[in-house]
Amino acid sequence: MSDPDKTRPYRKLGWLLALIAAPALLLAGSALLQDTLDANGATGVHRYLVIVTSTLVYGISAWLIDRALRLFIWQDGYRRLTGAAAPAVLQGAASTVIYVVALLIVLSEIFKLDTGAVLLSTGIVAGVLSVAMQNTITDFFSGVALGIDRPYQVGDWIEFEDGVVGEVVSIGWRSTRILSWNSSLYVVPNKKAANSTLHNYDQPTKAYGYWFDVLLSADVSPLVARQLLLQAAIRCNAVLTSPAPIVYLSDGSRLPYRYMVYVHFPNFSRRFAAIDALSLEIHQQLSQAGISPAAVTYEIDTRRVRPLSISVPDIVDILRDTAAFAPLSDTAIGRLADGLSVQEVPMGSLLSREGASGGSMFVIVSGVVSLSRNIDGRSRNTERLKTGQSFGELSLLKDEPRYSTATAVTNVRYIEIPRQRLDSILSESPSLLAQLTELAEARRQHSEALQRTLFDEASDGRQAGKMTLMQRLGALLGH
Repeated sequence: MSDPDKTRPYRKLGWLLALIAAPALLLAGSALLQDTLDANGATGVHRYLVIVTSTLVYGISAWLIDRALRLFIWQDGYRRLTGAAAPAVLQGAASTVIYVVALLIVLSEIFKLDTGAVLLSTGIVAGVLSVAMQNTITDFFSGVALGIDRPYQVGDWIEFEDGVVGEVVSIGWRSTRILSWNSSLYVVPNKKAANSTLHNYDQPTKAYGYWFDVLLSADVSPLVARQLLLQAAIRCNAVLTSPAPIVYLSDGSRLPYRYMVYVHFPNFSRRFAAIDALSLEIHQQLSQAGISPAAVTYEIDTRRVRPLSISVPDIVDILRDTAAFAPLSDTAIGRLADGLSVQEVPMGSLLSREGASGGSMFVIVSGVVSLSRNIDGRSRNTERLKTGQSFGELSLLKDEPRYSTATAVTNVRYIEIPRQRLDSILSESPSLLAQLTELAEARRQHSEALQRTLFDEASDGRQAGKMTLMQRLGALLGH
């Protein structure tokens, strides 16, 4: 089977040839037929020949207009404007109008009929039919309205105000068909769809926001709880990193404490699997720290329990798990950690700015940090860093201005290590110097490669704008 997208340029070329050739062929055929009739003495049929020829002219003109709408408007222009194919009901309505207008012109101009009387009699018939088919006609025009307004399209997950929820599988001239969760089919009249309040889970983007509460004991520090929950959301593959996950202590006035976890999943239909994966990740993170979710109890009882023991990584553990400091011994890491502290900034804060003086590097304890650079007059994101990663090595090693701007995408906890703290350790550990230099150079090369890619794309765009007249004609025809 041929690909419609590949054959579309040939259909456009065929339409253009028909536009040029049809009038010439029609006139030539009419003249040839006229000469043949005259030669045989059949001069009395001349009037009928004119009627047939004129009718064909109007019919072919209507076909060319309808074909042009389908090729240039419905298949190309409408798709570029809306990003989706034109609804069949809208195309059918436009075609009907074109051929009805052509028919009225033929009746009025060729057969010399009173179109007013025709329209009056047609209106009476239409009035009777509209009473008999009121719901069908209403559904039809509602389908046209849905095609123009496009509150949903095939593939979208929607929910009506009466609780009907499912995936749109087809939009017809009379009804919309929706596949439910249990694989059954809802058939919703277009009148109801047009007049109902609906929730489209796939617009304006496919990303589906979801939040839920986690209850934890007040014995767990809110800072630690937020860090563990955020770390679980970041590590979960089913959770999008953009928009970034958010964790807040939503209620600390009652026991147990209530934390809100707000994340985005790839789409609505995958939310159950994503919730399962995120719940397992949260359970694993809390279990590793020795924390159990708080239980809601309805009876008062007493029992002997062991004191709650919570294991929280200290600065030494954090630095030991950071790839940049892998070459260091435990003794050297202990010396490096002495005097350092964990700091926290809210989402949207700047940790460093491109071009500013810098004499330190950063280690991310929890959260997400976005690195960006000013490229071609615009701020471009070059990299996203997560827990356990570091940045700022280039400024620290070479005493250069900051290479990138670092922005907190979530609430971020971090450790800032000044140059003075690393000087003595670098002198004793050439492998650490090599490791930091390698990380800094890799980041620089990644940023420069991105800059070259953006420059090449901009150059290609400018070059594409310089088309010859024949290239523009080819583009119009779809080549």
